[in-house]
Amino acid sequence: MIIVSKDGSGDYTSIQDAIDSVKDADRNPTIILVRMNEYRERVIVNKDNIRIVGEARDRTVITWSACAKDQDPEGRARGTFLSFTMLVTGRNVEVENLTIRNDAGDGRKVGQAMAVYAAGDRGVWRNCRLMAAQDTLFCGPVMPKVEKEILPRISHAECVESVGDSGITHGRQYFEDCWIQGDVDFIFGPYRCWFERCTLFMNERGGWYTAANTPEGQPHGLVFHRCTLTGACQVGGGYLGRPWRKHARTVFLECSMDEHVSPLGFTDWDAERVVTENCGEWHTGGAQRDQKTRHPGQKRMNDDEASVWNVQEVLGGYDGWRPDRRIPTWYLCGDSTMANYPETAFPMTGWGQMLQSLLSENIFVENCAICGRSSKSFLAEKWLSYIEICLREGDKLIISFSHNDEKKDPLRYTSPFGTFPDYLSLYIDAARAHGAEPVLVTPIARRHFDASGRLLATHGDYPESMRKLAVNRGVRLVDLEKGTMEILQNMGDEESRKLYCHVPKGHPNYPDGAADNSHLHRRGAIRYAALFLSLFRGEKTVGEIEFSREQKDLTGMIAKEDSVLG
Repeated sequence: MIIVSKDGSGDYTSIQDAIDSVKDADRNPTIILVRMNEYRERVIVNKDNIRIVGEARDRTVITWSACAKDQDPEGRARGTFLSFTMLVTGRNVEVENLTIRNDAGDGRKVGQAMAVYAAGDRGVWRNCRLMAAQDTLFCGPVMPKVEKEILPRISHAECVESVGDSGITHGRQYFEDCWIQGDVDFIFGPYRCWFERCTLFMNERGGWYTAANTPEGQPHGLVFHRCTLTGACQVGGGYLGRPWRKHARTVFLECSMDEHVSPLGFTDWDAERVVTENCGEWHTGGAQRDQKTRHPGQKRMNDDEASVWNVQEVLGGYDGWRPDRRIPTWYLCGDSTMANYPETAFPMTGWGQMLQSLLSENIFVENCAICGRSSKSFLAEKWLSYIEICLREGDKLIISFSHNDEKKDPLRYTSPFGTFPDYLSLYIDAARAHGAEPVLVTPIARRHFDASGRLLATHGDYPESMRKLAVNRGVRLVDLEKGTMEILQNMGDEESRKLYCHVPKGHPNYPDGAADNSHLHRRGAIRYAALFLSLFRGEKTVGEIEFSREQKDLTGMIAKEDSVLG
């Protein structure tokens, strides 16, 4: 998780700097958490698998003031498509809980001025406010002049010479619980887009809520489901839309419309671009919705015709994309035994670092564990608060502390049957408040054998405190202490060194060698991550995990580590 905060308390003070820091990575999204403030900057999201989350929607604001009438160095108007506040060209980008605004002003004076240019595929927007005047939201591919504008940031989106006459487009965008405000064609473009429970607010100037630009032969364009259409314009001053291109497809399903919406509904753009049955309504309600007043060319769908309009049909595409079904995230809260390590620390690895690679399910892992933290200091540094902003229903909060709670440091120490369960209860309450499941995980064992070869427990009463708390609070418990102790005892003193960070002298990262019995070697992190998953699912006993070779992926990873590292 990357924190953006203008006061300097995060990783970056600029949203763009945070995005630029992200390396093109695997399917697991990078979370960028933006603290409350107004960020006056133009933002270009050209990386894949990014999740940008605002701390509070109305108080976390990205704003810019570019407009179509701005001039380039040659004195020519820059035009609509260079007027954005935020441009997204990356794939699998999610934006949540933010206000994105273009404050250039009235389109009669400045021309078009976009808040958002959504160009990448599989874009998701949840609980956002998109605010501007003319042409607020464009959903469509980039053009060469846009690609040139954003260099050296390379676009991953579709590119066409002109969006006015492009062929079939493949980009998809999903908007949920968003507030979209503007006037004169303020939602426009050729992409397939689904708007779920959004509020469309027409400014005082009035105009058209939509201007679809659907290419010929493309089955879907703009679809609005259970949305509310309202505004500040005069009664009847807002129209459902007009066709930017003659094949435009725009449909309103079960939407509520007040008196700001004209009884005419759709209007023709000109003699060539006229309203057809590609523009229609089904079960819309509110003021001035009588069928007799509507444009004669638009369609009033019956129930059978409307039944084929759903998210899967409109956005599913070749990959069966279902953005209305969130992929759950497991947030890991813990210490150095769970944390991520850089390559400069290799082969030292936290078991949480290997969890994603062992998950075959469609689950994301966000490892927030931090070296040296206890259940107390993790809270004091606001890490749980940051996670709470991102937590959603169906997520899991994996909680594993003890190693540093045991230390007699007033900033970290907690008493096992006193403050330790009190602090852990705060994690449990936070998870449940957001519809997430809390999971308590006892600490992994330290590798500490006595002279007779018997493994000794070193965590005192802390694991037992977690076990009792799990029972008292009705929380799922994964007993890693018990499981890892059994593995270590079965392996014995000498063989078990392979699981912990024992490396000989001369290693590039450890010139003097290392003999660490608390932190894991990469192969130990793999084995303990697999142990966690098996115990979490209740699939196997510890003995079966240790001695079976059923987990082929795990076997291969361990064998690879052994061959490389010896």
